[in-house]
Amino acid sequence: MTALVGILLALQAQSTTPTSIATPVRSVAAVEAPAPPVLDGLDTDAFWQTAPVISEFLEARPTEGAAPKQRTEARIAYDEHNVYVFVRMYDTHPDSIISLLSRRDNQTNSDNIQVMLDSYHDKRTGYEFVVNPAGVKSDYAVYSDGNEDGAWDGIWEVATTVDSLGWTAEYKIPLSQLRFSPGGTNTFGIMLWRNIPRYNSQVTWPLYRQSQSGFVSQWGDLTGLTNLANPRKVEITPYLVTQNEPKLGANGLERHQAINVGGDLKYGISSNLTLNATVNPDFGQVEADPAVLNLSAFETFFNERRPFFVEGKGLFQFRLNCFIVNDCSTGEGLFYSRRIGRSPTLSGFYGDASSPLATTIIGAAKVTGRTPGGFSLGVIDAVTDRENGPNDETLEPATNYAVV
Repeated sequence: MTALVGILLALQAQSTTPTSIATPVRSVAAVEAPAPPVLDGLDTDAFWQTAPVISEFLEARPTEGAAPKQRTEARIAYDEHNVYVFVRMYDTHPDSIISLLSRRDNQTNSDNIQVMLDSYHDKRTGYEFVVNPAGVKSDYAVYSDGNEDGAWDGIWEVATTVDSLGWTAEYKIPLSQLRFSPGGTNTFGIMLWRNIPRYNSQVTWPLYRQSQSGFVSQWGDLTGLTNLANPRKVEITPYLVTQNEPKLGANGLERHQAINVGGDLKYGISSNLTLNATVNPDFGQVEADPAVLNLSAFETFFNERRPFFVEGKGLFQFRLNCFIVNDCSTGEGLFYSRRIGRSPTLSGFYGDASSPLATTIIGAAKVTGRTPGGFSLGVIDAVTDRENGPNDETLEPATNYAVV
């Protein structure tokens, strides 16, 4: 009886003794870089040796929370103008690393590393910076806690190397490409995501859980960012385009000359609000739309790639019923910005070969950002000119577009 009582007391004491469970690390402090690193894909700069090492990567797919098949380590540094990230992707079989060349923003089935930053630290928006071992870059703006906008293109640098230990990536991400509220100390959200396609494996820090909702809201914290410089308040980009082409006239071959002048303006109204304006914009540098044969009665929707309309695009995304109205994979929704500056509506009725292919945008302005209280704001106003065809027939009337 005494022995039985002793066993019961021991079991009771064991059940009431708290069990020590390691809490996953979800925060890392960046070290200040005394000078910009040599961007060569190597961690030879002295400050990399003093930066805290992030090594607690776990598998997000296919087995959530499992130990990764290959080890990954990362370090983060900064100065007043840039964030620097060095990632070492260890690989026990470097000859099996998949590294395919492609155009920018065209992700292939390659190994890659993704650095994601939530500079507002609002757990809803952010930016992704992706590179594979061949140095091919992709970048995305993230909005609504998980939707990606692949049309966003930031200005950033990265260098990669492949060696006997695996491969590395060394990032330089200018703060001018991010939106944040400068202060004495800043905290960004951060996620590091590695893809290893030969295992169909994705490892992350901190752990991304498919079993939980949200994406940006699962990112960790990047702390220790002090005295960050304010981004430049004003950016002006003027342009001048001249054309000189031969045309048949009354007296034979004649020269036709035309000059277009315009420009873009970007102004920081505050640390959280940005004004973009454009006058007679030139979108000649924008990638051409793919050829599409549409035999249906419904409109073809193209991705927005024009710089003025791309920035802050997520604020104007209001998707409709994907099954009745449109295919949500196109990104179409309640507001379709490609109708601003579209092909003249009546060209097929009153136009000819000399009719304009697009409606002229006289000017446009846009305010995007958020209030200090966290309220997101997006306003667009654009004015397009009247386009006329033969006999001064109206192909597209002068129009004002406004979205709030």
